[in-house]
Formats: sequence, structure tokens, C-alpha cells
Amino acid sequence: MTEPVIIRPVRPDDAAQLHALADLLDTVNLPDDPAAIAKIITDSERSFTGTDPRHASYTFVAVQATGGVEKLLGTGSLFAYHGMPDEPHYFLKVVDQTVHSRQLNADRTRRLLKLGKDTEPWTEFGGLVVHPEARGHGVGKLLVAARLLLVAMHPERFCRRLLAELLPPRREDGGNAFWDAVGAPLTGLDYYRADLLCRSDKEFIDAFFPHDEIVVDLLPPDARDLIGKEGPATTPVRTLLTRAGFKYLGAVDPFDAGPHDGALVAEVAPIQRSRRLVRLDAPPAGAEPERPGHLIANPATNHFTAATCEIVGEGVRLPELRSRILDLAPGTACWAMPLDW
Repeated sequence: MTEPVIIRPVRPDDAAQLHALADLLDTVNLPDDPAAIAKIITDSERSFTGTDPRHASYTFVAVQATGGVEKLLGTGSLFAYHGMPDEPHYFLKVVDQTVHSRQLNADRTRRLLKLGKDTEPWTEFGGLVVHPEARGHGVGKLLVAARLLLVAMHPERFCRRLLAELLPPRREDGGNAFWDAVGAPLTGLDYYRADLLCRSDKEFIDAFFPHDEIVVDLLPPDARDLIGKEGPATTPVRTLLTRAGFKYLGAVDPFDAGPHDGALVAEVAPIQRSRRLVRLDAPPAGAEPERPGHLIANPATNHFTAATCEIVGEGVRLPELRSRILDLAPGTACWAMPLDW
């Protein structure tokens, strides 16, 4: 029997497997840097204690036990507050403008990028990284769902708006044509150096980017083609977020032109349909379907797994294996989120 996938908070003993995953992929979302990974783990552990909620960054890992040993399948983060007066959220608004020439008696439509900054905070869905061998098996969906369910479980810790800054297609050399055409000439920084700075602070973009407009038609074709486009590895995640209620905000990242999608918490159906229940002592009636229908969470441990369940009033009947994995005794409070999206 295939063991169920568990989503749980990252721990220090996950560092080696995170290093291996970062070494395999080396993405912006999971840098191949031991110090950066150590900070991700430390920040997450602090955040789950509930201290300093404005700077909380929660990181989950997806694991599956084989022969008693956990294999790390992926990871995803959630930043409680992104974009405040001291650290604004920067974006480029995509504006289509029609202009008219009386002399030529002709209209032309042009696309503009206008720098903006937002100081009302968002809760940001950080990078989701799934091991290549685990892709296509629902691991990414569980990592998305677990973060949505965490928001449902603790609405007081998060903002009323959710944001996802999606990665654009990645060039073979690791560079980005939009940065080469716009960011590099304006800031004097190469892509790698700018990437490192953007992970902590994007103030230099506010300082050096024009605040009026950038005319897209003046950019090279390969830079224009990146604007608002997610990379192929990001498309499945964007599809899941769209099903949950996220929409394109008509804005892109000033660094790499990747699209920004967002939603109000009140408009995200999986969050609104999540329920606090009590585990009942009887298992679900009938045979267990092939695809589990709910994500179940133990709020005391912040562990999650998909399960077939039967909701009865304010209670839920769970298979014994799932209850044991989540350490849910009869009468214990738990949360359930439908996975039919």
C-alpha cells in the first residue's frame, strides 16, 4: 500500500533533503544556499510559535514515509504580511492605451508598464517546489491546499488579501530577458545580484525605475514575450490557484515580469468551505474511494493529509490510518477542506 503524503511544518532535520532538492533544481523559490535554507527553517519554526506575527513566514514540507524513513517530496511557504509602509509591495501595472493622430487619422494601441507600490499588506504564497519524481501525483495541490487551510484555521494571523507572484519562463542560462532589457540598464545590476537583493528588499527598484511609464513596444521581442507569462513549471500551480479563486491582477513583477495573481480571502471558495469538526470514533461507511475528498488537519500540530471522510453534523468519521497519522483521537478537534477544486 502506498503510504499517504503528509504536509507538516519544516524541521531542522529536513535541511539535508532541502539542500538536495535545492541542488537539483536551484530555483529562486528554493535557493541552493545552506545559509538561506537554515534561515527558512528558523523563521518558520519561530512563526509557528505565534511570536512576531507581522514577520511570520510559514514553510511546509510534503513527506512520504517509506520503510519508516520520510522522503521529502516538496515544499511551499506562506508569508503572513507582504507590503507595508516600511517595506512596500512593488509591481508594474500593465496598461493598454489607445492614442489618436489627427494628422494620420489613425489610432494605435500601445502597452505601458507603470511602477506602483502598495502599502496595504497582502498574505503572500511563497514559492512552491516539488521534486521532479513527485510531479503529477497531487503533491503540489496538497501544498497549496494546506496553506489555504492554515489561513482558514487562523484568519487573525493573515491579511484579507492573498497574493501569488508567479515565476516566468526560465532561460537556459538562468537569466531573464526582461531584466536584461529594463532592470540591468536602469540599476547597473546583473540578474544574479538583483535576484539576491529582491529576495529581501526591492527598494532599489523604486529608486531607479521610472515612475511614469515604460513603453512595451520599445523593448526587445524576447522581453515583451515574458510580460505576464508564467513558466511551464508554474502553470499547474497557477491553474490550482485560479480554481481556488485567484485572478490575474493586471500587474507583473518589476524584476522578471512574472504575473501577479491575487484574491480576497472572502472570495476563495476552499477557505470559505473549510470547517472545524470533531473526530468521531466510527470510520466512514462504505468503501474508500480512490481519490480522497478532503484535506484533514490537526490544528494542534499543523499536520495535514488527504482523506476520505464522512461529515456528520459537526463531527467527522475518518479512516483509522489517517486518524493515527494525524494523532487524532476520538473527540479531538480537526479541520476539513474539500479537495474538489
